[in-house]
Amino acid sequence: MIKAILKLVKPTHYIKNLFVLLPLFFSTQFTNTSMLENALLAFFAFCLMASSVYIFNDIHDAEEDRNHPQKKNRPIASGAVSPAVAYLLDLIFTIASLAIAWTVNIQLIWILLIYKGINILYTLIIKRLAILDVMTLSLGFVLRLYAGSVSTGVVLSEWIIIMTFLLSLLIVLGKRRNDVIYFEEKEVLLRKVVKGYNSTFLNYTMIMLSSIIVVAYLMYTLAPLTTERFGTNYLFVTVFWVVAGILRYLQLLFVEKTDLAPVSLLIKDHPLKLILLIWFLNFLYFIYLI
Repeated sequence: MIKAILKLVKPTHYIKNLFVLLPLFFSTQFTNTSMLENALLAFFAFCLMASSVYIFNDIHDAEEDRNHPQKKNRPIASGAVSPAVAYLLDLIFTIASLAIAWTVNIQLIWILLIYKGINILYTLIIKRLAILDVMTLSLGFVLRLYAGSVSTGVVLSEWIIIMTFLLSLLIVLGKRRNDVIYFEEKEVLLRKVVKGYNSTFLNYTMIMLSSIIVVAYLMYTLAPLTTERFGTNYLFVTVFWVVAGILRYLQLLFVEKTDLAPVSLLIKDHPLKLILLIWFLNFLYFIYLI
């Protein structure tokens, strides 16, 4: 039962919540103990709230999940965890999340409640509406940024908000593309919203987004406000790793035809992990060590 519950709350997906720490990282105040403590509390609060969302979503998606080649093994879909226990866990995780947020500030509580509310709407209504479904999921990453912002007092750059939304949209579209390919090849409908897409549309959209992300990131690194804040004119060098990361992600989808979820890709694909690590160290060097 414990193993099933751990699988239900999806701790491996907590990697998404590292976006909560990005505002502090980009503020050059990552060594500020007080701000880091609040950012970490916001991170843990978001992890708990995200788990409550995963539980709620799995309860309502159980029937569809039973038709999915991998998702049929999820705890609720497989019957390992009953809906009653799942609803109780949802409530516990929600309360625990808000309790942690209360120790930070009221603004973080509002961000978490908005995140929860949007995801309830997504599960009940929006997930059936093509395009709006992926944009809503991407909005969740932007809310993670705002959670980090309100918990530390760091004002978000417009560039960071734009790039986070576009990058998360690219990743979510890749996940949706896997469902579409499965439908086109095997005529098995994993999600009703899949009928609102096709592989050609998604391929062109992902290529378009990839180009916009690279240009936006380059403009961000060259913007006078950015170079003044970080005290360096060399951030543009890190665009190399951004391009490499995006190309590797597209290669995995288009060439190697992987059907893994984005989080699984990041955990299992060594080249992608290496590119992300080098980008992080490269950026860290420019803004903290020179």
